[in-house]
Amino acid sequence: MYSVENHAGRLIEVKLASPLTLEEVQQFTQKHLAVMARIQVKYIGVVNLLDAHVFVPAVAEGLSKLLAVGASHVERSAFLIGESAVFSLQVERVIRESNSPNRRAFRDGRELVAWLSEILTPPEQIQIERFIREAMVEAPKPGRALFV
Repeated sequence: MYSVENHAGRLIEVKLASPLTLEEVQQFTQKHLAVMARIQVKYIGVVNLLDAHVFVPAVAEGLSKLLAVGASHVERSAFLIGESAVFSLQVERVIRESNSPNRRAFRDGRELVAWLSEILTPPEQIQIERFIREAMVEAPKPGRALFV
């Protein structure tokens, strides 16, 4: 399952959830590239991976390719991940392979918002706070503070 949205300015909001098939990665790639093209400037990405688990190698490779293709179009991109050590290693490897120092993974929604907020416009700020709040409410985990 995936979604790609652009509700405010340069902000692209993505949600990926497991299981994710290679066909879905291809569809997601096309949609993501179309949204990027509409923005026409470097974009700011936020990715909710709280409902995702370890990706099969072909899916991880497809996502790596998308990130590599889009690297020159990214101002910053932040990935919200859960507590799984194995999955976080996979996500961090995919980010590293994208060759963009402007991408980071976060386990805390507040830290993610703070990092991206340095470059957001007020409407983008409102939207990212809404997006992360919804992500944290949809996938609360024991011991995880909700973003408010």
